[in-house]
Amino acid sequence: MLKRTSNTHFSSIKKSFKDPRIQKVLLCIITSAALAFLLAPALQLIARTYQLGEKAHSLLSTVLGLSFLIVLLLYSTYSFSAKNIRRFNPSIKDLLFISSVLIGTVMLIKFSVFISGSFEDRFRYLTPTVVKYAVPVATGAMLVQFILNSEIVIVFSVILALFAGLLLEGSLPFTIYFLIGSLVGAHGLRYCTQQTTLIKAGIKVGLVNILFVLGLTAMNASIFRLETLFGGIFGFLGGIIAAIVVTGIAPLFEAIFGYTSNIKLLELTNLDHPALRELVLRAPGSYHHSIVVGNLAETAAEAIGANPILARVSSYYHDIGKSKKPQYFIENQPEGENKHDKLSPSMSSLILISHVKEGMEMAKKYKLPTVITDFIPQHHGTSLIKYFYDKAKGKTNPELQTINEEDFRYPGPKPQTREAGIVMLADAVEAASMTLTDPTPARIRGMVQKIINNIFTDQQLDECMLTLKDLHQIAKNFNLVLGGTFHHRIDYSEPVTKEVHSKRKGDADIARQSAKKDKDRSGENKKERGEDLKRLGMS
Repeated sequence: MLKRTSNTHFSSIKKSFKDPRIQKVLLCIITSAALAFLLAPALQLIARTYQLGEKAHSLLSTVLGLSFLIVLLLYSTYSFSAKNIRRFNPSIKDLLFISSVLIGTVMLIKFSVFISGSFEDRFRYLTPTVVKYAVPVATGAMLVQFILNSEIVIVFSVILALFAGLLLEGSLPFTIYFLIGSLVGAHGLRYCTQQTTLIKAGIKVGLVNILFVLGLTAMNASIFRLETLFGGIFGFLGGIIAAIVVTGIAPLFEAIFGYTSNIKLLELTNLDHPALRELVLRAPGSYHHSIVVGNLAETAAEAIGANPILARVSSYYHDIGKSKKPQYFIENQPEGENKHDKLSPSMSSLILISHVKEGMEMAKKYKLPTVITDFIPQHHGTSLIKYFYDKAKGKTNPELQTINEEDFRYPGPKPQTREAGIVMLADAVEAASMTLTDPTPARIRGMVQKIINNIFTDQQLDECMLTLKDLHQIAKNFNLVLGGTFHHRIDYSEPVTKEVHSKRKGDADIARQSAKKDKDRSGENKKERGEDLKRLGMS
């Protein structure tokens, strides 16, 4: 009995550790303790310098007190950001990554401060203060921006700048200096698609650092001193060093935490990828559909500030499951042939729904990143296959049996991100646009608005944070892309040769006789025929 009770108690404790709230609290405490251990010596130095205490306290008491203060700082900052910043919603994995970067950056600052101390009294113009301008604090913010998003970077940069200022003897100018550098570096990596973008961001940080040094020294009326020149040089080096460090360690963090950067996403657009190659060979109609959906999604995502690269790349793979049974999807069927004519509505709906499961299996087979795999079930959400549902209702005798609507809905989940919601809308709009017989701008606008309204009223967009303003911008950009796709063409007249072949045989004989006579004419007619070819665009 005692053993059973202890096992039950252990199971309840183990279950409580799986609660995300408990995990976040524990992570906050561990991170705070690690930061306090790193920051405590600097805090003791500040206390001795400014005589904040009557006597020096032990390192343990300083660590414990500082840990408590950091816990309060991190918890209050997280709570405020989660409730007031729209896209601040980090998962446990994200928080673990942020904590690792925060601790790692603080360690990097401590090492840099140690190096700068070795310059003291050795070089006349390379004072420790000048060398500290080269501390690559922007590394942390650039790395977080490279992996996550801008909203998280803002909060991260503020906290990191406070800790950096504390490590540098509580210097307010250095706190501001590192905050500005972090924000500039993070902004330079927004939607980073090339390795050179990292270097460009580092250069921007370096240039801003130079401006800050000039402004700070101008306040002290020492702008024309050699210390200012060396300070600007070391500030520029700080930005370059930050870019080099991020370039080197970003792939390591991607591998450890399982993230997918924009650079890695662009690698998946290569047509040599096995999943895309299989789709283009077995279901060319679905492949073309995916490309158009990608264009629509990318344009719409860029308009509302979502990730256009993620939207485009995920669109390419959202229908890879159709390559298993391509003939059951209208875009791959020959003219006038429909496999569903011989099937019951319920069987047709099962086949259509199965492409989601088969797509997930293919994604696992080809080891696609999770961020791409998530779009495969989410691009349909829990939407209803209305055509076969209505067809089933029409064939069913209400007195004998009833139709369950859930049997004709996709399993979900609904779109969880703005990019997934955009892909859902683009997928439905592109499919509906193929049914337009006369795609005038007015009809395209009406069709787009109808599709978006239907998806919105079906509550498919409830979990992806798309606002009504976003939907308006998405519809506007869909109209622009589709308007360019279905633009009107000039109705060119038929070439003369086609008219000759369409006449009666007798008329053809007359034409041949006339051509024979023309052949005997002088070289003047050759010039005229050349002019005719130019007018027809054939020469």
